[in-house]
Amino acid sequence: MTKKVALALSAGGARGFAHIGIIEELEKRGYKITSLSGTSMGALVAGIYSAGKLSEFKQWALNLSKADVYRLMDFTMNLGFVKMDRVIDELRTLVGRWEMSDLPISTKIIAADINSKQEVVFEKGKLFNAIRASIAYPTVITPLELDGQLLVDGGVVNPLPVNAVERNEGDILIAVDLSANFPYEADAQFVINNEVSTNMSFSIIKGIINKWRDDSNSEVNDRARWSYLKLIDESLNMMHRRITEMSLEITPADIVIPISQDSGGMFDYYRAEELIEYGRKQAIEFLDKWEEKNR
Repeated sequence: MTKKVALALSAGGARGFAHIGIIEELEKRGYKITSLSGTSMGALVAGIYSAGKLSEFKQWALNLSKADVYRLMDFTMNLGFVKMDRVIDELRTLVGRWEMSDLPISTKIIAADINSKQEVVFEKGKLFNAIRASIAYPTVITPLELDGQLLVDGGVVNPLPVNAVERNEGDILIAVDLSANFPYEADAQFVINNEVSTNMSFSIIKGIINKWRDDSNSEVNDRARWSYLKLIDESLNMMHRRITEMSLEITPADIVIPISQDSGGMFDYYRAEELIEYGRKQAIEFLDKWEEKNR
């Protein structure tokens, strides 16, 4: 049974921490990731893994509190309300200033150019320019202007880039789908966290809203704006699911590891431990099935 893996990591916000648990399980079983592609949070994890800094990134993520998430948001009112400069600066310090062509593993990162209305596949240039472009969640995170392009989240065009990852002879294609439509059940150790996560997420949203609107004393309008952001998130999740289904029909993966879209929301980055372990659990289940079938 081959142990070489071409790995495609999808978009999905904080749910993308599940990618870490999946990669760790692959390595534990002796698989060698020979190429990667990624969109949005999948792009972030793919780039950091290829740079050899996944362990450091994991520790950084595990230390994120709700207050840290809020601190790292640099608010603006320019085609979005978060610039993400603080996050990118911290991660660049953690990972280093890489050129994509120097990465030891073939890595392709997906973004979308609003000006040309085309998909953009980064294979060269500065790693964190590619990542910053790919995570520019429309209306929430500001686009990246680069070389005449206005770049936004690659999930707009290709949320699960199975067609972009470089293939090598004898490898298997593994796709991680963060937009899978099935219920999420948290492990018992995380149930208490889940019970308060909705209120915590609302608190973060409320703080953000109060930064960029005038009527900050109106609780009714707070809830209306929360519904507005929820609508954006749910609408893009629906779009991601449909595009992902079509992508996998055109380019079938040997293994698809599904992550419930209900497992994490837009600002749930303080739930890294839970989401990493959820990714590991899903990887164990679906790798076991594939290995049993191919013994």
